[in-house]
Amino acid sequence: MAAIEIIDRGWIDRRDSSFPQAVQLPNGDILCSFNVGDSGFATGGSDWARSTDGGATWTVEGTILPMGTDPFSSSLLKLSGSPDGNVIYAYGSRSYRRPDERFEDGAHTEPVLCRSMDGGRTWSDPEVIPVPVDCPLEISHGLLPLSSGRLLCPAATLPGKDRLGEQVIVTISDNGGHSWPQHAVVFQDPQERLGYFEQKFAEIAPGRLMAVCWTVTLKDLEDQPDSFAISDDGGSTWGLALSTGIYGQTMTPIPLGGDRLLVLYNRRYGEQAIIAALVTFSDQDWTVHLEDILYDAGGDHKRPEAGLDTSLDELHDFAFGFPTAIRLKDNTFLATHWCKEEGRFGIRWTKLRLDW
Repeated sequence: MAAIEIIDRGWIDRRDSSFPQAVQLPNGDILCSFNVGDSGFATGGSDWARSTDGGATWTVEGTILPMGTDPFSSSLLKLSGSPDGNVIYAYGSRSYRRPDERFEDGAHTEPVLCRSMDGGRTWSDPEVIPVPVDCPLEISHGLLPLSSGRLLCPAATLPGKDRLGEQVIVTISDNGGHSWPQHAVVFQDPQERLGYFEQKFAEIAPGRLMAVCWTVTLKDLEDQPDSFAISDDGGSTWGLALSTGIYGQTMTPIPLGGDRLLVLYNRRYGEQAIIAALVTFSDQDWTVHLEDILYDAGGDHKRPEAGLDTSLDELHDFAFGFPTAIRLKDNTFLATHWCKEEGRFGIRWTKLRLDW
């Protein structure tokens, strides 16, 4: 019988922090990056913390990319590692949105990449990654390094308040990030009805990739079931966007081999929680075999009779989210997310064991 066992949980950071993503190094250390400042609005810089005991305890070691003051800028960098473990990538957005502006207000945003060649002790200056669009961006996943050595940098386009998430694109490098000549569109609704937020990516087999997105209607931003798409050529081309059948908002797939996934997602309707699910998939659909609560957020947000109420105002009232996870060397999983408890935002970790 399938089972998800929560082994332990705790805090990584409680300094008004949000949007974490972790990576394990070849020596077993775990690094986690996150934004510090202004809670879920993320108007600070990007710090990192280290655990040398499998995630049980954490030490904040420094700042990868600090908040800028002239001009004002904030950053949301997420970590990933090269297949050989020699390079740690910190990729994400640098936004010139002021603290009193919302993300849909159209402030300039650029994708930036920092690197560490010494196990996360020091970090390079930010490199701006070229994109084929001229509009604000939302970046919700770290750089995806493939087993082939190819690098993919994702972003969603925000060209206007009625066109938020119009496209999800990836910028591609086949020479270790020395140049980025190729781009691909991952999600775009040919009917111009749907938009895509908070993209997450995974390599499910060599050269075979999955992308998952929180899906909304354009203009009024009503939630739809999350979408997924498959690439069989290392991200150069992508299949049609298909429904996962789950109203999951932010969702992360973690490959378990073959057609199996561990999936983490936000449930913000009814009993609010972060859910862990065991899923099998095909090129056409998903099947959920088991769901369990990873984090009980408390509160109650009922789905209205007229439909799903997910206006822009709700986007700025969230009190938990951004669940991701990595498989550790001992075959357990370390999940991270941000949440608000006792009036303070912070980063939580949860260690899981799967029986499936």
